[in-house]
Amino acid sequence: MSTDYGVIGLGIIGYGMAGNLRKKLPQTTTLYVFDIKQDLIEQLIREFGSYGKIQPTSSAKELASKVGTVLSSLPAGPHVRKVYLDSEKGIIAALKGSDRLLIDCSTIEIESTQEIGKIVMEAGVGTFVDATVSGGMWGANAGTLSFMVGHPEPTEGDSVGKRIFQTLSLVGVPSTIAFCGGLGMGQVAKIAHNYITLANNLVATEGMAIGLKYGIDKKALFKCIREGTANSWVMGLEQPVPGLVPEAPSSNNYKRAFAPALSVKDLTIGINAAKKVGINPSAGEAAIAAFREVDADPRTHVSIYRFSLHFQQVDKSHE
Repeated sequence: MSTDYGVIGLGIIGYGMAGNLRKKLPQTTTLYVFDIKQDLIEQLIREFGSYGKIQPTSSAKELASKVGTVLSSLPAGPHVRKVYLDSEKGIIAALKGSDRLLIDCSTIEIESTQEIGKIVMEAGVGTFVDATVSGGMWGANAGTLSFMVGHPEPTEGDSVGKRIFQTLSLVGVPSTIAFCGGLGMGQVAKIAHNYITLANNLVATEGMAIGLKYGIDKKALFKCIREGTANSWVMGLEQPVPGLVPEAPSSNNYKRAFAPALSVKDLTIGINAAKKVGINPSAGEAAIAAFREVDADPRTHVSIYRFSLHFQQVDKSHE
């Protein structure tokens, strides 16, 4: 089996993963890439081509046929299904290779992951594993992603588990790679994770807006929250108020870090998953209503954040 690597999908997560793979892999190893946006491929080659060869491909089938390890990061279930199961251009049509490792980092429905993985492995084109991510665009670019993997904790004789760990360590932090069990359990962990994070986005936004509407200095409010029990990751890199966290989208003219539609997609998956096991997703229902409002409002086309709607009424300097 080839020792070359391939990345399918150069979106928010995939681009950063591809860049870090190219930097860390031996220069003699070819990195194959596939994306429908040619400009992203050209940008990747300009930015990272000096570290070694980056070879575009015309399809997922072609890419998988040339490599021993594939990482995919795609927006939603239908995209994953097409990339893996299309009978003409999908991975399932690639050259047979039971030693090929197929790591999908997309966030999709649990049942879809399990179905796609089963079909692909039965076709003999490789071992499929879900390895969902946390850390966003920042973590992808910095190579500090955390992974939730649908595979048991590797044992001494588990060569596949060891390969998964070694591969993900090239694009993430080894100590934050969590093996969650069988196929689909990475999706289970990610769905719970994103449900909490996205609901927290809404709470953080409204909490900050309450304080600002009453006239408190934003730095004083930020200090109180960061040093109190209300602190969270959202209050850092996803801080809703401009001028508090330099790297946050709010401090960079609300530069997009995650599309509103993807937030709606993730919350929809979480809400449906909750209902299937008898949980009332009250927080998720409130959050998805807010994110749908964001997605429909032209003022927030550059960011996922509903807080821009609140904040335009508070700090005129950031309109």
